[in-house]
Amino acid sequence: MRYEVLAHTADTGIVAHGDSLDELFANAAYGMFDLMFDLAEMTPDTLTLVRVAAPDVELLLVAWLSELLARFEIDGRVWCRFSLQLEAGWSVDGSAEGAPPGVLRGPPIKAVTLHGLRVWRDGDAWHARVIFDV
Repeated sequence: MRYEVLAHTADTGIVAHGDSLDELFANAAYGMFDLMFDLAEMTPDTLTLVRVAAPDVELLLVAWLSELLARFEIDGRVWCRFSLQLEAGWSVDGSAEGAPPGVLRGPPIKAVTLHGLRVWRDGDAWHARVIFDV
């Protein structure tokens, strides 16, 4: 399971899962866009490169998701496939493939918040809780 939807009173959120931090970040990005659009139906036609850095893993996740959200707004593409590698010193070197937006299936996400943000490891799996402003 890539992610689960969190019930939240005013906003929306997810708990993303991954066998590695790279997979966790990719699944969090997938979950963010899948809340708004049905990604399973999309065929990407655009590739964009993404590089972000932050002082810790939680803020790196916010930077990654925020950059993808900004590029969604600027480029008019829904990012639906993700490839990335976390590097030493908390940076991400990655890419996203996207397609033109279809019909919204959920409220548009305005921002990635710090509220309740958490990244943790449980055994061999990684998890992240992220709340989005809608």
